[in-house]
Amino acid sequence: MAFFFRKNHRKNSHSEPANGQPAACYRAVAASDVGAVREHNEDRLLFTQPGDEKARHSKGCLAMVADGMGGHKAGQVAAQMAIDLVARYYFDSNTDMPQALRLAFEQANKAIFQKASRNKSLKGMGTTCTAVILRNGQLFLGHVGDSRAYLLKGKQLMQLSKDHTYVQHLLDSGQITREESLRHPERNVITRAMGTAARLQADFGLQQVPFEQDDKLLLCSDGLYEYVKDDELAHLLQTHSIREATELLIRLAKQRGGHDNISVLLVEPIEQKDAKADKDTQKIHVS
Repeated sequence: MAFFFRKNHRKNSHSEPANGQPAACYRAVAASDVGAVREHNEDRLLFTQPGDEKARHSKGCLAMVADGMGGHKAGQVAAQMAIDLVARYYFDSNTDMPQALRLAFEQANKAIFQKASRNKSLKGMGTTCTAVILRNGQLFLGHVGDSRAYLLKGKQLMQLSKDHTYVQHLLDSGQITREESLRHPERNVITRAMGTAARLQADFGLQQVPFEQDDKLLLCSDGLYEYVKDDELAHLLQTHSIREATELLIRLAKQRGGHDNISVLLVEPIEQKDAKADKDTQKIHVS
């Protein structure tokens, strides 16, 4: 079991935000498991919540999942670089939120590609990268690859990201049905990744639905959704706390095969008064 979290404490200012409203706060629980077959965990997770309220107003909080590829531990290198560099470039940027995340993705892609080009043992490495900025009830997505972001609102589970896979292409072009896509032998072939080319092709956009009290945000690698269907995801998120749901989801994916690494990051809004007592992302062990 591996855990990857960061609290971001920058400029410990106590001045009031410009609009006079307190910045939104969130609780996160995350876990990453090697699965039942793999020897190495090439998934990485991150949730960063600035300690400074002005920073939370301007930059929000950052949730990320990366699933590396490349073999010989190269995938671990790519995924860790994506997590570290996107977070660093995003929070250090002086530009507005959408442009800052886009530039962070591009700079991380360039660094991973250059490292792979200079080191023969890392040649061909790359990673998925799905990042969500949570800022004052809004969600802004940056995404490349086949890791996913979901939003549970009431009883409805919405997939916010779109897979960059060969099977998704076949589905979009009408060559296969949704049911056929679930069983297609090449469903794990991805068409875009971070670090595999000098020029990055990624999706960015502000989500049209707000992130409100009782909603839940789920980021995960394909090792989860390969084994757990959307209706099962929705049911577990509705009926359990985010800590319980994280444990149950990983355990269920392992019981059903666990042929890949399994990573789950769950985030929910919390009241401002609860934030002081819940400062850190919970790090759980799933047996």
